[in-house]
Amino acid sequence: MLVAIVSLAMPVIPPETHGRLLVMGATAFVAAAAWVAATIWVDRDSREIVDQPSIWRTLFLGLGLALLFAAAGVGPEPLGPLFAVGFPLGLLTYVGARDLAAPAKRRLLPERIVDGWLRPATQGLALSKLLRRRSTVAGDVPVNDVVVLLKKDGTRMDGRQAGAKDKETSKALLAVQQLMAKAIAMRATDIHLEPKTGDELQVRFRIDGVLQNSAGFSGADGRALVSATKVVADMDIAERRRPQDGTFAALYGNRKFDIRAATGPTNFGEKMALRLLDSDGGIVRAGLGAVGLRESTLKQLRSIIQRPHGMLVVCGPTGSGKTTTVYAALGELDVFSRNIVTIEDPIEYRLDNISQTAVNVAAELTFAKILRSVLRQDPDVILVGEIRDRETAEIAMQAALTGHFVFTTLHANDTATTVARLLDIGIDATLIQSAVTAVLAQRLVRVLCAKCKVPYEPPPAFLARCGLDPAVETTFYRENEKGCPACLGTGFRGRTGVYELLSFDDTIKDLLVGRPSIQAIRAAAKKAGMRTLQDSAMQKVITGMTSVSEVARVTKQ
Repeated sequence: MLVAIVSLAMPVIPPETHGRLLVMGATAFVAAAAWVAATIWVDRDSREIVDQPSIWRTLFLGLGLALLFAAAGVGPEPLGPLFAVGFPLGLLTYVGARDLAAPAKRRLLPERIVDGWLRPATQGLALSKLLRRRSTVAGDVPVNDVVVLLKKDGTRMDGRQAGAKDKETSKALLAVQQLMAKAIAMRATDIHLEPKTGDELQVRFRIDGVLQNSAGFSGADGRALVSATKVVADMDIAERRRPQDGTFAALYGNRKFDIRAATGPTNFGEKMALRLLDSDGGIVRAGLGAVGLRESTLKQLRSIIQRPHGMLVVCGPTGSGKTTTVYAALGELDVFSRNIVTIEDPIEYRLDNISQTAVNVAAELTFAKILRSVLRQDPDVILVGEIRDRETAEIAMQAALTGHFVFTTLHANDTATTVARLLDIGIDATLIQSAVTAVLAQRLVRVLCAKCKVPYEPPPAFLARCGLDPAVETTFYRENEKGCPACLGTGFRGRTGVYELLSFDDTIKDLLVGRPSIQAIRAAAKKAGMRTLQDSAMQKVITGMTSVSEVARVTKQ
């Protein structure tokens, strides 16, 4: 139809203007196509990167209309130069703004441009302040429920309530509530509030064990946020030079979270870290079957924890899920026929029909002192939250020898290192032989996102190292580098455990007499059939649960 109109109009239009009209038409077509394509891309991209994509859609629609009216007002000839200047400028403005909000892996511009030039240049602008209040995690989830904060004494703190002291206090409390709601909705276990250079408070969430950038605040708003959090946690808001600890709770829908707050001084101001503990303990109530144990290891571990006496030591680095595993083991016991007592620092999960005691250093209630008292309360099962010194270890092992089953945790890399560490802190080898029943080492690996994980074929050499026949077709998966909204752009969603269980048989006990090396203990355990952490992790790779890169990140020695 367009061709027909042009052919009809050509005889009317002077021949000398035909070429110019064709150039103008082609220019208009290219400009319109570029504008439509850019608007569609901005619409899709802003939905993943920024919290309010409608602002950027409106800006780009307005940009196109403004260029159209400008061209109509000054004549068709300047359309090309006008569009050539205005369109790239608008697109670059969006790219720069979205990169200020995007995580590093989703940025389009080099890091040296974004952090070295663009962020300092926009520090004082209104756009920069707006972006600092928007989440910078790709695929952020909408927050619909409101969090209600509870002080230790049960007092409700809500920025929306009419009894708020003043407008600034109400605003700060609302900011705390919104931050908690976002963290819980995104499955964060920790919130870090970190002052940065340039009068800015950076917020980071630990999701699936990895820190991710989230909303930031200007200096004044950030300080107000920290002060409001300290009020809720019963901390001294005037003291910013010394470390402080506090606790409070957060109600989010039908769930309750216990929150541990800790502050400390830095060179740019006061930093705060918040640990979110799901007091409902869903995975704990599900028992050992929900923590990721292999079927053979699960069966062996269940047999161990049902013994009338002995000791199970769960080891691993900080944040490897030791406490969750121990609690899950307690959940498998009959709490009505046994007297179960725990000694913890602090109490992380509230369990029904179990006596739980918290360590209080200020009141001189240490693990060792509480443990001595607990032994006079006729316990059947004792949980010692952590072995930190020789005295606690010896008392716990003596309890294991006198008709009690003891659960405890220890910071060590693997099962063999645990035995060596007990010897190093001064525990007699004979006591270890008699008291310890088994050592369980563990790590947490991230689970591949089911919606965006990518299948691939590994090289034959890799299959051979895994003991797999290259001729047998096996599908492996890896993380999607771009991720998706379901996994917040990381390629992973959730975590599962990988384990190695060292049961103290006669061979291991005999080996302890000569103060063996870590290598000797590990070799004897493997000979007895122990599956190592790497073996357990690779099994989850083969089943498509996690990736090789994640296993290498977590289990490397």
